[in-house]
Amino acid sequence: MCIRVQYAPRREIHDPWDRARNLITIPEQLAGTALYALHAIRTVLHAMDVEQPPFGARCWCGEAINLPAPISQQRQNEVTNLGA
Repeated sequence: MCIRVQYAPRREIHDPWDRARNLITIPEQLAGTALYALHAIRTVLHAMDVEQPPFGARCWCGEAINLPAPISQQRQNEVTNLGA
């Protein structure tokens, strides 16, 4: 999988897409709501012209993007690599 996802406080997100690290950052408030978190990820990917299926989110390589573990299960500032 090419793209990783992390949660961060909204005030720290200046650009949700970090091209150098292939990293999408979404607001930590979405950590407990898969529907809204996936919508945020799909929105970023759509802005990058990455075609999306009707459900879920897909990387440009075609692999499914899964959500990181909820904030309470992560160490501070941990980025979850989402493999297939």
